[in-house]
Amino acid sequence: MVRANEQYAYFALWGEFEPADVTARVGVPPTECWRNGDVCPRQMERKFSRWALYSRLDHGRALEDHIRDVLAQLDANSEAFRSASAEFGGVMQLVGYFFRDYPGIHFDRDATEGLARYGLEVDFDFYGLYSHHREDT
Repeated sequence: MVRANEQYAYFALWGEFEPADVTARVGVPPTECWRNGDVCPRQMERKFSRWALYSRLDHGRALEDHIRDVLAQLDANSEAFRSASAEFGGVMQLVGYFFRDYPGIHFDRDATEGLARYGLEVDFDFYGLYSHHREDT
């Protein structure tokens, strides 16, 4: 049986900063963060700090739903997130593991305005993991 597609989105900041300072500034705890100099699971020293806020939705939902959820979280303290995004180069990271097919993505007006409101870059990490040699054929 072929696995279902998995996809999610998150807001992220990378650079030279203390993640605790970002948390205090935006008033929301990150889903994930690390500091420049921390050792990662591969036993390598991290070269930058990172602060990330992930969508709260199930990974089976559409990417557009994940984007809306992340933007709703940013809207809870919009001025602080807008300021942090401008200072540290905010990114909306989109991740998709496509086992069945590529469903495409569409940014409606609300999503486009939300991305622009925070001055976000968008990065796509999509992985086509399907095969023409299907187990169900």
